Amino acid sequence: MSSAFIMFFGPPGCGKGTQAKRVTEEFGLAQISTGELFRKHLGEKTPLGLQAQEFMSRGALVPDSITIGMVRERLQEADAKAGAIFDGFPRTQAQAEALDALLAEMGEKLCMIIDFSVPLEISRDRLLARQEGRADDKPEVIEKRLNDHAAIEDAVMPHYRAQQGLVRAVDATRSIEAIYEDVRSLVKSCVD
Repeated sequence: MSSAFIMFFGPPGCGKGTQAKRVTEEFGLAQISTGELFRKHLGEKTPLGLQAQEFMSRGALVPDSITIGMVRERLQEADAKAGAIFDGFPRTQAQAEALDALLAEMGEKLCMIIDFSVPLEISRDRLLARQEGRADDKPEVIEKRLNDHAAIEDAVMPHYRAQQGLVRAVDATRSIEAIYEDVRSLVKSCVD
């Protein structure tokens, strides 16, 4: 049985993190979020974390090679043997191509991309209503994150939409349970 590698895609506030957590618990897949990878590598002061820190301390973007290095290491961990949900990654066409190459090296490929489809107004309202008190829940930061997502979509999705049948849209305007029913059956088709 091959492993299941699935990408969750959608704007901030679409619920992909919530859904990824449920999927990983039910199906035993790893959840790979570059935000968490960065925090782990920076916190543990790993060689990749120290390299990333050099760029971040200058306010520069971390090069794709460092990000891919972190993803490569993460895919070697035991919980990723059955597969993984990529949550918020890749963010550039170069990262998408590097991910394809990395999975090919492992004799794997993306099974599916689940595109959490939600109008920007709903994403904005959800983010503004969140009570987590996160630093990135301020109105001006929310607008930047939504704009950043639009740029990421323009950079990444044409690469995947060119591969027939890879991208599956899920209506993310519904309840968490209704969305999960769809997500669960899509993931199941990759795991079986």
